[in-house]
Amino acid sequence: MKPGIYRVEAIDKRTALLKTIENGEEQYTFPITDFTHNVSVGDVVEVWQEGIKWKTKYMEEKTESVSSHAKDFVKRILDQE
Repeated sequence: MKPGIYRVEAIDKRTALLKTIENGEEQYTFPITDFTHNVSVGDVVEVWQEGIKWKTKYMEEKTESVSSHAKDFVKRILDQE
């Protein structure tokens, strides 16, 4: 896997299929448990490596899915409580 910005193309029980939205047609699988948000198909995420762990960031401004925005909003409210 390479650091970059990816769109979630598919989700199965344990992994998400990520496809780069930058240059190229690269695809990778990523463990669902390693996302920092409740991942949905269509989400756009930034992925980078810190030490030996891969980190993710939900990119709200690039995600076009209404359900993803709603799930992220609810998660942020619950995290504040």
